[in-house]
Amino acid sequence: NLEYNFRVLIDEMKVRGYSRRTIKVYEYINKTFLAKIRKSPKDITKKDINDYLVSLYDKNKASATRHLICSALKFYYETVLKRRFQLKHPKKSNKLPIVLGKEEIVSMINALPNPKHRLLIKLMYGSGLRVGEARKVKIEDFDAERKVLFVRGGKGDKDRIVNLSDKFISDFTRFAKGKGGYLFEPSARPGKHICERTAQNIVKNAAKRADIGKKAHPHTLRTSYATHLIENGVDISYVQKLLGHSKISTTQGYIRLSQS
Repeated sequence: NLEYNFRVLIDEMKVRGYSRRTIKVYEYINKTFLAKIRKSPKDITKKDINDYLVSLYDKNKASATRHLICSALKFYYETVLKRRFQLKHPKKSNKLPIVLGKEEIVSMINALPNPKHRLLIKLMYGSGLRVGEARKVKIEDFDAERKVLFVRGGKGDKDRIVNLSDKFISDFTRFAKGKGGYLFEPSARPGKHICERTAQNIVKNAAKRADIGKKAHPHTLRTSYATHLIENGVDISYVQKLLGHSKISTTQGYIRLSQS
């Protein structure tokens, strides 16, 4: 029986205040690793982990994916099980993320016939939301009069306030009139919010309909939002607050994307 109990890992992560999503990801990575290696955690050696990371490199797994897998294994074996492996993180690639032009984003919005889908893109770009934040927003979290949205339980379980664009507000007010609960509900499951895959498909579909050759994902809208703010001369520490970055260095990464 290769089903291992990761209770200790989960409890340690909860104590340290990791998000539910990260806990699930770390547990999944560790389960997958053990299923592949077919050993129990106490028999795992540093070589097992290094060989596994090499195999991921050979399979052309993205450097960010390998970095995350290494972090999850490192946390379990070094922090929780106190093994002295001293694993080294794979180098992160220095590829520049894709940035869409303002006209490209407008053409994506105009290419969508569904008003709810248009609203999602306007919100993700106009307020720089992460996909996980956008799909879970509730109508009561919007303050249209003050032009702000309260983002509750963002990454790292942090709340923040973001600006809303005028274009979004007028559409939102029409769309949400007399409604409550999640703004983006699947038609088949009222009372629930859309899943991440749905949001990704909406963005991909919009880019395809607008004949945009660049690969567009929900995060591309957030990257474009941050880059455009910096190009408009908005102070970097203000951009950091709007994006909900805990470190300024994360926000500074967007400087190299801006045309200036």
